[in-house]
Amino acid sequence: MPYKNPEHKRQWEREHREERNARRRKSMSSYSPEPSSIDAPLPDPNSAQVPLASMNFAIGGMMGLAFLLTVLIVMWRFGSNTDPVAST
Repeated sequence: MPYKNPEHKRQWEREHREERNARRRKSMSSYSPEPSSIDAPLPDPNSAQVPLASMNFAIGGMMGLAFLLTVLIVMWRFGSNTDPVAST
């Protein structure tokens, strides 16, 4: 509603404020931001931790194998050069 007189617009808004607020409250009450138990059940909080535990186990296993491989390569490379029996 365009008003030529801004003061007339403010007066109309003051007079109809309660009506507008009642309409807003009614529209906001029909909208519920929280899902109801009928719409969607809440997820199990422990289900999100299962993949994380298996991922940690896999990463730990890969790191352990990498460390073991590194130790074996270092022993193979430097173990034969410092052996006093092989050099005599």
